Amino acid sequence: MRDIFKPAGILFAICFVVTAALAFTYVGTRDIIAQRAAEEEENARMEVLAAASYFEEIENIEDYKNDLPETGMVKSAYKGLNSDSVVGYVFALDTKGYGGNISIVVGINSDGEVTGVKIGDNKETPGLGAKITEDPFISQFNNIKPKDRLKVVKNKGTADEEINAISGATISSKAVVNAVQVAIDLAAAISGEGGGSK
Repeated sequence: MRDIFKPAGILFAICFVVTAALAFTYVGTRDIIAQRAAEEEENARMEVLAAASYFEEIENIEDYKNDLPETGMVKSAYKGLNSDSVVGYVFALDTKGYGGNISIVVGINSDGEVTGVKIGDNKETPGLGAKITEDPFISQFNNIKPKDRLKVVKNKGTADEEINAISGATISSKAVVNAVQVAIDLAAAISGEGGGSK
């Protein structure tokens, strides 16, 4: 009987030491990890709305989201400011792609123009859907001010609203286009332009 308890006691002691070490490591690094995540988020905001010198979170974002479709994907929203003047808005969104969630940061200036789109964490298929992060696709959004809703096309689009899909990755392309449209609509609602095109 003693032979049974001895290995169990050793295993318990090992598990206790490992768990304590993991807990100690977590407590010691969580603030550093949170600080780095906050810095990465700030850098992403600066990247998509370079005209802003600082950002303020929009606390009452739910007031605007309720009147617009599909705004549940918006995780946070910020006003971009320069000398206390609003120069635009930045939205962090999570949308559903082919391989799972896609994190996207979108900048919209105060004229309703897309100033930048940055794709973050995603599990899209390498060589196909993962091309959403590459310049041929993502650069299509730069400096566009669509007169109508964005749409994905399979051949090169002729209007600002027409975004050329990545070949073989239409679902991923549509996910990004949909998120950018939500950002455009929400920016229009916040700036008082009537909520964007329906």
